[in-house]
Amino acid sequence: MGYSHLFNSLRSLKVPTTRLHKCFGVTKRAAYSVLANTSEARVHVGINDLSVGSEYEGFQVKSIQEVQDLALTAVRLSHLKTGADYLHIAREDSNNVFCVGFRTTPKDSTGVSHILEHTVLCGSKQYPGRDPFFKMLNRSLSTFMNAMTGPDYTIYPFSSQNSKDFKNLLSVYLDAVFYPQLRELDFLQEGWRLENENPLSQETPLQFKGVVFNEMKGAFSDASYGLNQHVMRNLLPSHTYGNCSGGDPPKILDLTWQQLKDFHAKHYHPSNSRFYTYGNMPLKEHLQFINQNYLKSFEKIAPSEEVPNEKRWSQPRRINIEAREDPFATNPEKQTSAVVSYALSDINDLYETFVLQILGELLTGGPNSPFYHNLLEPNIGTGYSPVTGFDSHTKDTTFTIGLQGIHSKDVDKVLGIIRSTFEEVARTGFPAERIEAVLHSIELAVKHQTSNFGLSMAMNLTPLWNHGSDPVEALYINSKVEKFRQNLHENPDYLKNKVRQYFIDNTHQLVAVMQPDKEFETKLEQEEKSILEAKCQSLSEEDKTLIFAKNQELIAMQNNVNDTECLPTLQLSDISTQAERVQLDTVKLLGVPVQVAVQPTNGITYFHGVLNTSGLPEKLKIHLPLFCMAATKMGAGDMDYRQLDQQIEHKTGGLSFGLHLTEGPGSVQSYEQGIAFSSHCLDRNLPDMFQLWQSIFNRLRLVDENRLETLIRNLVGDLGNSLTHSGHHFAMTHAGSSLTPTAHLKELDEGVTYIRRVKAIAETNQFEPLLECMHEIAKHVLVKNNMRCALNMTADSQEEATKHLEAVQRTHYVLPVPVNFTSKVVPGAPYLSSDFAPLRVLAGIMSSKFLHPEIREKGGAYGGGAAASATGLFSFYSYRDPKSLETVDTFDRAVEWALKANYNEEAIKEAKLRVFQKIDAPTPPSGKGMRLFLSHISDEQFAAQRQQLIDVTKDDLVRVCQDYLRQPAVHGVTIIGPPNDITTRDPSWNVEFS
Repeated sequence: MGYSHLFNSLRSLKVPTTRLHKCFGVTKRAAYSVLANTSEARVHVGINDLSVGSEYEGFQVKSIQEVQDLALTAVRLSHLKTGADYLHIAREDSNNVFCVGFRTTPKDSTGVSHILEHTVLCGSKQYPGRDPFFKMLNRSLSTFMNAMTGPDYTIYPFSSQNSKDFKNLLSVYLDAVFYPQLRELDFLQEGWRLENENPLSQETPLQFKGVVFNEMKGAFSDASYGLNQHVMRNLLPSHTYGNCSGGDPPKILDLTWQQLKDFHAKHYHPSNSRFYTYGNMPLKEHLQFINQNYLKSFEKIAPSEEVPNEKRWSQPRRINIEAREDPFATNPEKQTSAVVSYALSDINDLYETFVLQILGELLTGGPNSPFYHNLLEPNIGTGYSPVTGFDSHTKDTTFTIGLQGIHSKDVDKVLGIIRSTFEEVARTGFPAERIEAVLHSIELAVKHQTSNFGLSMAMNLTPLWNHGSDPVEALYINSKVEKFRQNLHENPDYLKNKVRQYFIDNTHQLVAVMQPDKEFETKLEQEEKSILEAKCQSLSEEDKTLIFAKNQELIAMQNNVNDTECLPTLQLSDISTQAERVQLDTVKLLGVPVQVAVQPTNGITYFHGVLNTSGLPEKLKIHLPLFCMAATKMGAGDMDYRQLDQQIEHKTGGLSFGLHLTEGPGSVQSYEQGIAFSSHCLDRNLPDMFQLWQSIFNRLRLVDENRLETLIRNLVGDLGNSLTHSGHHFAMTHAGSSLTPTAHLKELDEGVTYIRRVKAIAETNQFEPLLECMHEIAKHVLVKNNMRCALNMTADSQEEATKHLEAVQRTHYVLPVPVNFTSKVVPGAPYLSSDFAPLRVLAGIMSSKFLHPEIREKGGAYGGGAAASATGLFSFYSYRDPKSLETVDTFDRAVEWALKANYNEEAIKEAKLRVFQKIDAPTPPSGKGMRLFLSHISDEQFAAQRQQLIDVTKDDLVRVCQDYLRQPAVHGVTIIGPPNDITTRDPSWNVEFS
């Protein structure tokens, strides 16, 4: 297909040294040396005057360590008065991170730690207004804001590139965790409450409400979540892991407001805290603020109890679990999951944990792993169980292996395969090339730079730090690799012995078999109904009157205009009007345009490409998603799929194909459709990476029906799981599918329609026709004149849509789940339109000022809002929502509210800041220039959009709301959720049952 010469040219492409000097002033080798050098690094990241043993702002410096593996300096400190632990990571990265965490060890499944995580963010001593956390989303340029509850910890992280913004958020977060108001009304809103069916009428029946209550009902309707919870609670049952930290819905109803306050007093104290900061801002400023404003007011107490290791069992155990039926099962008889889970090493044994991570990847990762070969390829099920793999989030680390989508009669067969596979590996070990491939992936991961590096580090260090490990020691990756290599050299049976120790001879193992129950949802509903009846029977008339009165207070609070004057905020003057400009070169190699961006990529080359598919026959375009899924997994050249995967893993960070669909910046009716492909590798492996691409483009193997069947069946399992995790995205995609050409294509290629199509293909058990279609796609698409490329390294015609679109589309996908994912989508404006900026700002105001209070606070959904996208669509959505049609009405009411709202300058400013959070999010070196390459948006157009956003006025907001959102000529509405009598009876609704 004519690619040999092109990829040979790409292999030899060099960036001129003069360009490198011009951009950065140093060579590639010197640039890394500056970062790794101790004294130079400290000068640039604000810790140059620190010394071990010294005291600064109430903290004593315990250690200062250089971690050259990651080009950073780690500073450990301890707060003298309270004993608070502090880790600062100094690194030349402008995306600064803060996180404060607490060891939280619930003794029941009431979800107290989860509900507390929600409630502390509802108002504090210095910021008493309602819901300051969500209000700060509109007053900040944060690149991340959230809070998370783990099995035995709770963390509150944020990140920002703006120093003023960082200080604002630091104040809000610390006041929230140390001085929360914990009002009863906040507990009732976020946790659970009894409320009349009609909140304004005491005569109507009582029902359960609450944000976390509904969130966890949705979580437990996800079979994979339920399996994970049951496995952890039964494998490690004797202490906190025997409970559900998120909250088991029936148990949530036992939690009292007083218990919530008591849990905070016990766990949210500086003596039980771990502080983490990261980036290039001065450490002393952080220390001064934290000590002066918060820590110095506390006295030292004993931290919360440590989690003990689980006492090891003398015999394996077995449990049976019920789950809802899978509406996307290709075979209704094959909905069982069977897994085996093992308790392994203590999380504090950092080297052993490192070895087990490698071992887990060797056992399950890719088609060359023994479990892939023995469990997946026989096509007994639809893929690995979602809980498969090594897990180091608990005091005792664990490993789980199993299959989903199997027949109940195959359970013992699967368990036998698991046993025999471990025995096989203990006899034969792993091929040396597999071990080298995994070690290569570790080396590549250490050098690969992402925009959220500091945030990811906080997430990864928290579990082991929470149990007393030295988090800095965990950062020394290369020394662990060297020790691992040495152990392998000294003992060829090193890994074989580990397999025998942890899996064959380990009696602390749990077999879990999860099977569908047609009555699963009915049983849950009946359990909730019985609890409700019992609670109601115990209530006196006076109790009911008090409940009604309390709910009236809650409604009044929710309806009150929230005072945000006490909250810190950025001003529009804090936003730079200048957009970053990326220096790009464009060259042609054998007629193929190649965009080159010189960036400090730390010795990695990033390669992107786009193949235009406009000339592909329509009958083949429908199969493009599956072609992209399979293209790098079927084999190429002289390599079968195992050999190809081995080379990809050994030489690159992965080769991928994916769908490429981007609208013309000036019109949503024009678009570019194609296939995007990408890879990255260490510079030394650049020739090998392009040799692999050459093999795939020139000699793609599409002959193995059994291989394709395995890929399709695994895909069906993954897609079914994704729907219950991200139903609101599927709802938004479907709701907008009738409004623009690209939205229609997205539904076909990645929406519910796509899931159904893949399921139908799997049900036929006929894969040869699909292989033939893939052959035709390769013949049409993998040709040189369809391609353009981009390289980030250190040294197509658009067609109009012809398909007829319905004016209004209302669809209800009925699934056996207790909550809904709802969306309404209307046509918006394309990126280059002068209306796009005000629509983006309007979406932010509607989300924070109307949709969030109505859908989450009053409606009890986990989330909801609006979004304007450059795809030319304006979307409303709700997530894990107990309501459906009522929420659709709320979307309509949001438009009427927006037309009449009093848009003060503060609200408009907050909404603008929310938009700038997204568009000014950090871009790693590998992503520089991708906006132009993938979306055809130039730096000048991006800069113009920024100025348009800053210039948006109240009149602009009212105008675009009237023009685009009020009574749109076309729109789409989609509900994904449980049955609804109204949609079933209403002929205007297309109701589809799974």
